[in-house]
Amino acid sequence: MIGYFSEWIDALSGVPQGSGLGPLLLLFFVNDLPQWIVNSMMMFADDTKLWVKICKETDALPLQTDLDKLCD
Repeated sequence: MIGYFSEWIDALSGVPQGSGLGPLLLLFFVNDLPQWIVNSMMMFADDTKLWVKICKETDALPLQTDLDKLCD
């Protein structure tokens, strides 16, 4: 609709789109990942994959720990 504007909301996280700061902040985050990820990891551009072979239930714990660290 012409002349209609959305209401403002407070953003609790994120990086402004189209900023020069966004790519720099992404590099700060992804460049540190290999230092504290325990499991196998591959990175390409903004895509990161983690994996581990799970043969028994306890094998999943290190992978879950890495996923939890990523979320934090």
